[in-house]
Amino acid sequence: MAKRGTDVKLTAEQIGRAVQRILRAAGATEAESERVGFRLANANLVGHDSHGLIRVSQYADQLRDGTIRSGAELKLIAEFGAVAVYDANLGFGQLAAEFTTEEGINRAREFGVSAIGLRNVSHVGRVGDWAELAAENGVISFHFVNSPAKPGVSPFGGIERRMATNPICIGYPVDGSDPLIVDMTTSSVAEGKLRVASAAGKSIPEGWVLDKEGSPTTDPNDYYNGGALLTMGAHKGYGLSLAVDLLAGAFTGGKTVSPHETVNRNNMLSIFMDTKACSMQDDANEIASSYLAWVKDCTALNPSAPVLVPGEPEAREKRSRSEAGVYVPDGVWRQVVETADALGLSEADLLDRALLPTDHD
Repeated sequence: MAKRGTDVKLTAEQIGRAVQRILRAAGATEAESERVGFRLANANLVGHDSHGLIRVSQYADQLRDGTIRSGAELKLIAEFGAVAVYDANLGFGQLAAEFTTEEGINRAREFGVSAIGLRNVSHVGRVGDWAELAAENGVISFHFVNSPAKPGVSPFGGIERRMATNPICIGYPVDGSDPLIVDMTTSSVAEGKLRVASAAGKSIPEGWVLDKEGSPTTDPNDYYNGGALLTMGAHKGYGLSLAVDLLAGAFTGGKTVSPHETVNRNNMLSIFMDTKACSMQDDANEIASSYLAWVKDCTALNPSAPVLVPGEPEAREKRSRSEAGVYVPDGVWRQVVETADALGLSEADLLDRALLPTDHD
């Protein structure tokens, strides 16, 4: 086994297997455990560690307290042509979001455009997964996600928490290359990145978080002790965040952030457009490809770091980590092992072979 105090190198398969075994022991079905394991491992592969293995302890806890319901039925609440709203009944977000994304793709192919609401669902994971899934099928997509019971972001000019991190994601398929994937929170940073920094004992950049007194801080733990995240781009991120709460929370009927909400859940509104709906599709593809190539041809500030478009860093990281493995901070791995232990699983139960300690910087 790996020595403590060192990072642990895992393959995506090992991450998926560890997640699957923990969730299965916590009460999830085999199918649920497999799909969630795949999605968390993929988040680690693309470099979004805040939505990867670190989440399994949270999900196991939620299975125990009932805020994730294994086997929950996804129910169609409303339907009108290209528009539909589903209630997930607190089922696993990764499974519900995958289903509704596929539903949105199918309706977009029928109507040219579609809008699918998903409410009352557990954490939907990395939102970029759903934009990538749509792009793989030649469909443009927009995704808006809120968390009614998790205010963690202060409004522009304020101190107290009033909004969640409220991510926005846009996916645009590009022929012959990786899709454009804009996946971002409307807060300064995703809360999961604070979780990763805290587990690793690292500081954070100033400008991410205010402490409970309203002062800037570089300690991620100040957020968990009554502080708040700032919005992205000051008043600009603030406006976007409010719009996301209304689109994902009010339009779907899933509710906006409120001090009266206590159940940790997500709501998501996704809009899809089939690229084949446009009679000038070939022209659109050529315009998109030429434009992105021209943008990337800009002289780089650092010759060793060429200009990339959103989605490229993740695609590159996925190729790199698929070959080299994923480095999991020791603090994160300890949390995973502690969760497994509480469920009657040993560290050896999680993986087929011994972990290799690493000495990378």
